[in-house]
Amino acid sequence: MVITNLPFIQQGMIRYGITVYFALGIIGNIFNCIIFTRITYRRTPSSIYFLSLSIFSAIYLIWLMFPIFYSLDHHDLQTQSLFYCKVRMYVGHCLGQCIRYTIVFACIDRYIITQRSFHIRSLSSIQMAVK
Repeated sequence: MVITNLPFIQQGMIRYGITVYFALGIIGNIFNCIIFTRITYRRTPSSIYFLSLSIFSAIYLIWLMFPIFYSLDHHDLQTQSLFYCKVRMYVGHCLGQCIRYTIVFACIDRYIITQRSFHIRSLSSIQMAVK
C-alpha cells in the first residue's frame, strides 16, 4: 500500500516543492541581473562576474527544470530519444561548469585586487573580466 503511493508523493514534491525552488531561483537571478547592470556596479570587474554568474544560473535552472516539469504530465523525452538525452545532459554539464568557472574567476579577481604590487592589481580590470 505504501509503495503504490510513492510515485504520487514524488510527483507532488516535484510539482510543488521544486516549483517554489525554481521560481525563487529565477526571481533571484533576475534581481541580480537588474542590480549588477546599474551604472554604479558596472565599474567593478567583480560585478561583471556576478552578472554572468546570474545569467548562467538562470539558464541552467531553466534548462534543468523544464523537462522535469514537462515529464510530470507527459512522456519523458529522455526515454524516447537518445540524441535528446545526450544533448540535454551535455548542455547541462557545460552550463554547470560555466557557473563553477565564473565563481573561480571571481575569486581569482578578488585575490588579485588584494595584492600589494600595482602590476598584479592592474590585472583586475573590466577588460579582463569581459575576456
